[in-house]
Amino acid sequence: MRNSSADTCSLWRWGVLTILVLVWQCQSSEPSEPEEVVRLWQSYIDRNRFDSARLYSTELARSYVDFLDALVQDDSAEVTYTDLRQLRCVVAGDSAVCSYQIEDELGEYISDTLVLKRIGGRWLVHRVEGFSTPARDTLLPGEEELVFPPADTIPAWKH
Repeated sequence: MRNSSADTCSLWRWGVLTILVLVWQCQSSEPSEPEEVVRLWQSYIDRNRFDSARLYSTELARSYVDFLDALVQDDSAEVTYTDLRQLRCVVAGDSAVCSYQIEDELGEYISDTLVLKRIGGRWLVHRVEGFSTPARDTLLPGEEELVFPPADTIPAWKH
């Protein structure tokens, strides 16, 4: 007859090991560059996976994701693929401004911009709509925050 406490201990150890391996795999696949986050975030939006998009959004960007989620009331909504052309991110400290072009319904390319913030070591989409990057040569001293907002403008929250 086997010792049931030894079996329980062995099962417990395997369970803990399995959880640790899964956590490690999830952490190692975390996007580390702003460009990766932009592409991942947009792919979630395209596939109507708004809960996943919220994981890569600050509170400000979550309001935009919530708006999209409210527009799409059922799972039968059309899934699209947005090709982000000429995606480039300029990083300054814990902020990144990512510019790209997307093709509209008429086949014309439209420039767009996302602002990301690095919070807790993770890049998150911060500003989505209504943001335009002013030309750097038109900025006066001290106006750099128009392009790269200070970290204290981001509300803190816990996951």
